[in-house]
Amino acid sequence: MPDISSRELSIEAARQKLGFEKDECLEEGLSKWRKVEIRLYWMAKSATSSAAKASFERDLAELRVLINAVEAELAKKKISQVVPVQRQGPPPAKVSKKRKGGFVIFALIFGMLGGGGYYAYKEGLLELRSRQKDKVNLENLQGDFGVSIEKRRWSEAQNFIKLLKEAGATEVVIQESLAEIEKGRNEEKGQQIAFLISNAQSAQEAGQLPEAEIFCQEVEKLQPGHPIVPSIRESIRKSRLEVRRKLIVGEIEKAMEAEEWEIAKSQLAMLRKADPAFNQISSIEVTLKTAEEEAIKRKEKAAVLVAKVRSLDEGTYSAEVIALLEEAVRLDPSEDNRALYKQMASYGKMVKVPEDHETISAALKVAKKNDRVFVSKGLYHESLIIPHGVQIIGESRVDTIIECPADIGAVITVPADVSDVRVVSLTLRHSGLVNDDERSPVVAVDGGSIEGEDLLVVRASGHGIAVLNGGKATLSLCKIADSGWDGISVTGEESSADLSRVTCEKNLHHGVDFWDGASGSIKSSLLIGNGRNGLFAIDPSAAISVQTTRSEKNREVGFYFSGVNGVSIVDCHVHENFLGGILFDQGSKAVSLKGNKITKNGEAGLVFEMGVEVVSENENEVEENTGKQIWRDAVFPTSSGEDTVSPPPPPPPPLKGEESD
Repeated sequence: MPDISSRELSIEAARQKLGFEKDECLEEGLSKWRKVEIRLYWMAKSATSSAAKASFERDLAELRVLINAVEAELAKKKISQVVPVQRQGPPPAKVSKKRKGGFVIFALIFGMLGGGGYYAYKEGLLELRSRQKDKVNLENLQGDFGVSIEKRRWSEAQNFIKLLKEAGATEVVIQESLAEIEKGRNEEKGQQIAFLISNAQSAQEAGQLPEAEIFCQEVEKLQPGHPIVPSIRESIRKSRLEVRRKLIVGEIEKAMEAEEWEIAKSQLAMLRKADPAFNQISSIEVTLKTAEEEAIKRKEKAAVLVAKVRSLDEGTYSAEVIALLEEAVRLDPSEDNRALYKQMASYGKMVKVPEDHETISAALKVAKKNDRVFVSKGLYHESLIIPHGVQIIGESRVDTIIECPADIGAVITVPADVSDVRVVSLTLRHSGLVNDDERSPVVAVDGGSIEGEDLLVVRASGHGIAVLNGGKATLSLCKIADSGWDGISVTGEESSADLSRVTCEKNLHHGVDFWDGASGSIKSSLLIGNGRNGLFAIDPSAAISVQTTRSEKNREVGFYFSGVNGVSIVDCHVHENFLGGILFDQGSKAVSLKGNKITKNGEAGLVFEMGVEVVSENENEVEENTGKQIWRDAVFPTSSGEDTVSPPPPPPPPLKGEESD
């Protein structure tokens, strides 16, 4: 409400602000505004924040100014109608709290003081008592008593009882008046309780459990043993239990992911104690036991491989030994196994940076096929073209960083006719930002082939990794994040990428993109939080395989296949993607799905456009998706143009400063 001054407020302004019609009776309209006054009072009293309390109190004060202005006008009208009479005959009949009698002296005092309340009334009380009792108009006293009842001014009403007795009211009138006070108090108490009950229920439903408990306590103060309070408290208890249950389950999942089995078991015991009736305890226990057993088996297999590797270790580089050790690291990526792998991968002819050469570019110029360039920890500002058959091995993925400006080109380029390139344990990234229509990737596999392992590719101006013009990429244990376009873009009929245990996260467009005839496979990977689809494949020239991969929380669809001819999706989990789970359109054929979970996606879970050919669809769980779970024979509007971003052209040569090395 705007600020209102009671001294400047006219009756016309008060009528307008309270919404009275021109000819509407003021007395009849005041009743609803007195109820609003009571509700504002209790809202102010029960407010949980100082800002809300101040707002309610301000509105209450301004409403009272408006009500008092109208009541003052009514009081003036009543005074003008009063004709003082001597008391004759029996006293008038009792007037109920809704009777509109005149105010006489109390109304005059009320009008002069603007409804000043009990203390203003008390000052006039002496004057009332000083008058002759036979001049007091009993009817007016009863009317004023009725007004005090309507306004719920109980102390004032009690004082009017005294005046009625002094004025000669009968005992029947006195008792009925006392009964009206008691009835009004009970009604007010009932309204307060109903308001508090409503607040308690609303707070519980909103998850504001401490506030809900406070409202229950307020109800019990007014009415101990209220029948609704136990049910509200039971709902509060269940809500608290649900919150605690979710927290414990989250800790169990976190411990399982980290293979911290004792912590997971401890949390499971805590869950069983907190909520023994929880119906998922048994399934969690089975999942935990199975995961631990599988981890033990993997570690045992890895230990056998490591033992064999050590028996074959002659201090020289061996492709056979490295292949065995790679499998051991896949099964058990412990620090010891990774350290052993890095040690044995460095066997043979090795060029060290910066010990032997200050820059990586200089080391590559002298490296031959099967040579390894070992790069120590540090930040290297270079743009590299990798020669045939050379490996680049970083000392640490976190601390060995190669970076170049985004407007220079790619950090690493593998040109056509270059193969057997291997890059391990590095962070590769752009510096700066280019917003042109053509941007360079961080890694450009431009017709050549590369094997990347344990790489962190971040902050690409364009794609994180671009495989084009017939290029081939095999990636494992890599993470590609925060790219300006796709995380991994594979384009062209002869281009392919095979991904294992790769994470594509928070890239501006797709996590992985196969298009214009490109194909590949994805296994045991994570596609999460990308700006468009987790995986987007359009018109691949060969079949695409996706296994044991999780795609979640992408802004569009988890997996999107358009015009594919052969796709196998096995044991994948597609979860909480904004526009849908898995979608097939434009005549996709030879589609096979088995053992997948498609849950809690927006719009629809599994979508087949009209004409899609499904050859097998077994043991898939499609549930809790918004809208349709499985939508068959869907019809989509025709696309007006290309829906992908063209890859950038091949990058320019390395930085000028490196050509002289």
